Amino acid sequence: MSEIETQERWDFLPLFARFGNCAFNMKNRCDSRLCKHRGGAVSTMVLVIWIALCELFAVSLAYGADLYVSPHGSDSNPGTVAKPFLTLERARDAARESRHDSPITIWLRGGTYIRASSFTLSVADSSVVYRGVAGENVRIIGGRPVGGFRQWRGSILQADLKKQGITDFGELKPRGFHRPFKAALELFFNGRPMTLARWPNRGWAHLGAATVVKSKDQFAYEGDRPSRWLKAPDGWVHGYWMWDWAESYDRIASIDPEAHIIRTDAPHGIYGYKAGQRWRALNLLEELDEPGEWYLDRSTGVLYFWPPASIAHAEVIASMLDQPLVKIDGASNVEFRDITFAYTRGDAILMHGGMHNLISHCTLFGIGKRAVTIEGGSDNGVEDSEIRDTGDGGILLDGGDRPTLSAAGHFAVRNHIHHFGRWVRTYTPAVQLRGVGNRVVGNTLDHGPHMAVMLNGNEHLVEHNDIHTVAMETGDVGAFYLGRDWTERGNTVRANYFHNLGHGDVNAIYLDDCASGTIVDGNIIHRAHRAIVIGGGRDNRIINNKIIDSDIGIQFDARGLGWASFWFDGRDRTLFDRLKAIPFESEPWRSRYPELLAIIKDEPAKPKGNSAIGNEIWGGDWVRYYNNLHEKDLDQNANSIHAKVLPVDPGWVRGIGLDIATNVVESRLTAVSTGADLVVENLGRTPVAGIYDVWVDSATTVKLSSPASIAFNLKPGENRKFSIAVEHQGPAWVGVELRDEGLVPEGLLLK
Repeated sequence: MSEIETQERWDFLPLFARFGNCAFNMKNRCDSRLCKHRGGAVSTMVLVIWIALCELFAVSLAYGADLYVSPHGSDSNPGTVAKPFLTLERARDAARESRHDSPITIWLRGGTYIRASSFTLSVADSSVVYRGVAGENVRIIGGRPVGGFRQWRGSILQADLKKQGITDFGELKPRGFHRPFKAALELFFNGRPMTLARWPNRGWAHLGAATVVKSKDQFAYEGDRPSRWLKAPDGWVHGYWMWDWAESYDRIASIDPEAHIIRTDAPHGIYGYKAGQRWRALNLLEELDEPGEWYLDRSTGVLYFWPPASIAHAEVIASMLDQPLVKIDGASNVEFRDITFAYTRGDAILMHGGMHNLISHCTLFGIGKRAVTIEGGSDNGVEDSEIRDTGDGGILLDGGDRPTLSAAGHFAVRNHIHHFGRWVRTYTPAVQLRGVGNRVVGNTLDHGPHMAVMLNGNEHLVEHNDIHTVAMETGDVGAFYLGRDWTERGNTVRANYFHNLGHGDVNAIYLDDCASGTIVDGNIIHRAHRAIVIGGGRDNRIINNKIIDSDIGIQFDARGLGWASFWFDGRDRTLFDRLKAIPFESEPWRSRYPELLAIIKDEPAKPKGNSAIGNEIWGGDWVRYYNNLHEKDLDQNANSIHAKVLPVDPGWVRGIGLDIATNVVESRLTAVSTGADLVVENLGRTPVAGIYDVWVDSATTVKLSSPASIAFNLKPGENRKFSIAVEHQGPAWVGVELRDEGLVPEGLLLK
């Protein structure tokens, strides 16, 4: 049934409701007039029967086709447009009772539906569309409004949450790289996440030189700032403690201000602590010192908040629900459309099993964990939706059977996913693929600290995506990433546009740790440090890509013969164990991937079968070889290498991603004798203005002589250079952050 046809059927319901009201009024008049005459009783009875028939017809029509829900309805209503239900559960149950043979649409009227538990759908709830009424703002949220603010100190307000019935605060727990967790209460102001009071407000502090390498429970710090936190009841630290691809949040156990040592509770920093690495502290009332910061005293339930704007007419929400807003377990042909999902500590939507389930034209934001998780089943997906401000990643597509190489066909298509990885900063991509045969097509993925697309499994397609402003605060990272498995083959990365990536140890397409059998075809890569990395793998095809103004076109290494020899000498069996876990000697594996049949006997540590054909590069090195590899080890043909750098041709990227006016602002920070130079360039298609906040490691003897903020206003393609004056003795860190972007680049070490 088309949308127009559906609405036309609904148009009958108000008509019957009006007939019923008219009959009721006529009945009242009959009671006062007709009953005084002969036959009045008969007339009254006829009208009562007419009323009953109208209601019965309306109910039968609703249960046989469409139902309505409203925050102002009642579950004792029949679910019509005139008399909607109150709860999603009542509408769901009514749809079950109808025993429909064709799909039912449950229309959600405008307003906010507050969830204290997950809305669950099972097999019995198949073939139902949940849809917001056009032009009405429909929100399903897992949070509670917060009010009752009064002044505490200066601009800082306080509110008693317990008096408002908010008592489940959750618990701050260790989070980060490879750590399971549950999110705690968060605060949102007019739809944006606020910052848990922290230090430093900009940039990072760095672990002191006295930190013992791989220390398990303590690190040294510079300066005296932690002396302010000695009485803090629940202080935390967050850092990239050992590597720039693994971060974690650790609880402060104690602070020794004389020795300048912070000890942490278990589990301690990932891989220990190393001098010079980045860190910051949070959940400290003592550091609530700028707009947008907040702190919750869990012992009293008092919330402290410095609002970023007037609170008089603002919406302040505390996230409460620690389960998914919606669970679809085994149902098929379920669709959620034109609905906003927000303010939850858990995932927004969890799908398990089922077929042809769809999230379409929805907005999902203010999520504590991932926006949409799809596990099992087939042909389930997310399309034409916006996902932002997630604690972890955006979408997980996990489905298909690897032993039989049966595809699931899950998809993420034409979505805008941005500002993801707010809490867990690494390995929480915009889209993650697992299993077999899933698709990521036509999305715009931007503003993330680590990778945009992470892939595991076989025969996935990543195509026509606009991927920019990612990998902005991490290292040894790829905007697209897969690795450490010979068997994850048949994947295609085609016709994507990679640009405005982080600086330093950052790659556009990262085939890491012996990743093999990947097709990298027709991508546009602009200003990457490394455009493509073949990290010791086999049978990768690099064809028809355009690489512009990047330092390295292809980095090709034989790490298994060098630093990663432990994978092949018995110390680490990961590659071999993952090979044995797959029936690679049986069909369909032996036909689709015959290269695996002899890999163990065919010098497995040496990369073989890789090719680079028909690529073009403007500027930078075409190929860099490592671990004694040479040109003969990479099959090359028809590649064009140009010394002169050209701008990206708009025709190359037309039709890639979404046609949206996103801010694509690139900054390049370089050291000079007086400090640093900042070059800001507008790589987008519309004028852009903004502010860069400049930071130095304030725990050391560093002084920022120039302004602490740099404003810019640039036309498309325009760039400007700004000077940053820094006074320092010895090594010093200086960096910049684009205000309101939520990304904290590492910064530049001045010698």
